[in-house]
Amino acid sequence: MGVPQDKDAKRFYQVAWQRLEDAAFLLDAARTTAAMYLGGYCVECMWKALIVTQAGKSKKDEVLELFAGSKAHNFDWLRSLYDKYGGPPPPKRDKELTNALVVVASWGTHLRYHPGTMPEDTAKEFLDAVRLVRKWADERL
Repeated sequence: MGVPQDKDAKRFYQVAWQRLEDAAFLLDAARTTAAMYLGGYCVECMWKALIVTQAGKSKKDEVLELFAGSKAHNFDWLRSLYDKYGGPPPPKRDKELTNALVVVASWGTHLRYHPGTMPEDTAKEFLDAVRLVRKWADERL
């Protein structure tokens, strides 16, 4: 648990933490849409860190190639890769985590084209969910 040893997994892990810090900064500045947009990248990068770690050295190049293209932003697709490489599923009994995964599933790169600001409570709920997912992922690295 903690920082992954693999350099690529470590890079995704570090970016995830940085994007969450950036998102919190933007939320404090009432830039709610941008906060949600960057918060989503925290989840994306945590999935990628988990997948690279789970796949191991022998499959790493294969996995990194899969991350090219727009599908690599899709959390359902990333989750299926995590499952494919033998990642243990999130516990279904953890209702808070299950709900957080549902909340973050609403994210997409389309947010970059969303004008204006999201309601503050929506952005706070989203970032709280991001933090829960990040914590769960962090415990598996």
